[in-house]
Amino acid sequence: MRLLNRPWIFEIGADFYAWFNSNQLWRESCARLAAYFPPPQRGRKLRVLDLGCGHGVTAIALTQVRPDANLIGLDLATRMLEHARRHSVRVGLNTRINYVLADATALPFADRTLDVTTGHSFLYLVPDRAGVLHEAYRVLRSGGRYVSMEPRDGKFDASIIRDNWRNARFLISMFLWRPYSKAHGRFDEKNFPNALARAGFKNTGTELALGGLGIIGYGQKE
Repeated sequence: MRLLNRPWIFEIGADFYAWFNSNQLWRESCARLAAYFPPPQRGRKLRVLDLGCGHGVTAIALTQVRPDANLIGLDLATRMLEHARRHSVRVGLNTRINYVLADATALPFADRTLDVTTGHSFLYLVPDRAGVLHEAYRVLRSGGRYVSMEPRDGKFDASIIRDNWRNARFLISMFLWRPYSKAHGRFDEKNFPNALARAGFKNTGTELALGGLGIIGYGQKE
């Protein structure tokens, strides 16, 4: 199953991926990550790195709800980044979001230069999760935050499916996400904070998202 997280898979599937993830519930779950950002900084904007940014939905949603932040979207798939750049131009945020082609296990940023590292449905795909989290920790300033949403292992509230049965994009994304994430390994209220703590993060915790289909994990660099 590790074949299915190769960069070329996302190059081929970029158009379809962009289509089914462009739904309101998905965007709302992206924007929710901003609740864990540090407070606004006087005289400067927060520097936020979105790992595995894909077609830019998370970076755009976060930029819209946090005008005090500049986003950097990072991905391994060139075609995904092309989608992200076009999307950012369409919504008029291209001057506040930069996109970088790079590997999340070898971030092209100096130590202690960023305020937040984020991700949305990305970490579970990475074979070297510990490597990603250690890099995320390295590039954060003291007091910086990590926050991401990942697929959750465990029971979920079926009403989220029932109440959104007419939302084809959402349903397709969830029905693909569940078996795909099971094959790669989901997160839960125990293993997510533990993974963050092993990377050095303090004040770790979780919050359920998407009716328990997803889970937000967060931590802080002291």
